[in-house]
Amino acid sequence: MGWSLRTGVILLILLASGVAWAAPLKIGFVDLDRALRELPEARAGAINLNKQVAAKQREIEIKRQQIGDAQKTLEKDFPHLTNAQRQEREARLQSMILNLQQFQRQAQDSLSYQRNQILKRIQDQLVKVVSRIGRAGHYTVILNDKSVLYVSGAIDLTSQVVAAMANKPMPGKAGSGK
Repeated sequence: MGWSLRTGVILLILLASGVAWAAPLKIGFVDLDRALRELPEARAGAINLNKQVAAKQREIEIKRQQIGDAQKTLEKDFPHLTNAQRQEREARLQSMILNLQQFQRQAQDSLSYQRNQILKRIQDQLVKVVSRIGRAGHYTVILNDKSVLYVSGAIDLTSQVVAAMANKPMPGKAGSGK
């Protein structure tokens, strides 16, 4: 498993802080990819999305077949059509192609939106559960392979950093004479 630079920096800060020596350091890890594969809600969402994808693919295939049939008919009838009839049929065929492309884009957008909504709901639940486990289990930090999922308030240095930054002159302001 690869540790990111961010994770390494967090661990160094924890180890260097006095809090890490005052209380036992307890670090947890959550494999979010595995959790998403194993959660019943995620599986149910994937099954539902797969059904919708299959239905959209059937609709797309029907529309493609209709376009193919219309194109074959146009090619067969082409020598016997007047110029105006050819233009009308070509315009109708082009309209069918554009409608198919629009349908495909809308279907993709709709499925992506639904997928994102499912993932967001599950991720929101995961964050709540991880936080609850973190507090109940007295964890200092809970990580995944890309980020920190939970940090104990006992090691939160944000107030100290903000206070130090507020008291420190900003570069370019000191000695500007204005």
